Amino acid sequence: MTDTVLYDVDPQGAALLTLSRPDRRNMWTAQMETEFYDALDRAAADANVRVIVVTGAGASFVPGLDPAVLAGLTSGSAYTSNRRPQTHATTIPKPVIGAINGSCAGIGMAQALMFDYRFAARGAKFSTAFAKRGLPAEDATAWILTRLVGPAHAFDLLATGRVFLAEEAAELGVVQRLSDDGHVVDDAMVFAHELATNVSSVAMAMIKSQIWRDSETTLEAARIRAQYLLKLAKEQPDFAEGTASLTEKRPPAFGPYSPLHF
Repeated sequence: MTDTVLYDVDPQGAALLTLSRPDRRNMWTAQMETEFYDALDRAAADANVRVIVVTGAGASFVPGLDPAVLAGLTSGSAYTSNRRPQTHATTIPKPVIGAINGSCAGIGMAQALMFDYRFAARGAKFSTAFAKRGLPAEDATAWILTRLVGPAHAFDLLATGRVFLAEEAAELGVVQRLSDDGHVVDDAMVFAHELATNVSSVAMAMIKSQIWRDSETTLEAARIRAQYLLKLAKEQPDFAEGTASLTEKRPPAFGPYSPLHF
């Protein structure tokens, strides 16, 4: 059984995870899901990794669940056991950047929505697809889409399951940056390197946690938690280094991420 997720870390601290089933256009399977989440966990624990970039092999990102798997599900087969939630990427304490190089639909779209920031190749096709298979919005896709594009646009994208291009995705806020064909990974890596070089890994982890978790709570609870995180951050070496670099008028030299409980 060949690996379906390739793992590579460059000297600047960016891990590139490539979803790779080129013979099937990277259609999703239980094996790919397990290997992808394992790769995210590996990157989270890797001291050499500060930022994670996810893309697909070839000209496609993930166009959906493999039809062979879908056929098995309709006949009563179990997809997998001990499955981790599809929100797993939101729990990784390092930024996860999508480099969506081609078709992104169904479970592929669900995965992409869990990333913290998304680049997309111009002309890439997107679709939620669930309704056309007789399914509701999978996992937290309705929750995220509603916050990205508003209730009416979320209803349109989810209820119709229509295909829309990267250009419309950018207008709606589903993706944040457009790239010319063949440059989406390069553009995403430039962004990843900027974060890896200039930003405290502790600060990135805290900010990511605030963005994802604060939307589930009240304004006052978010304020109180921010005060707690501020106190915790001031006790970390990154705060001393960030302050020193400002005073000394030089770029910061932050250390690797050390796991914190917050």
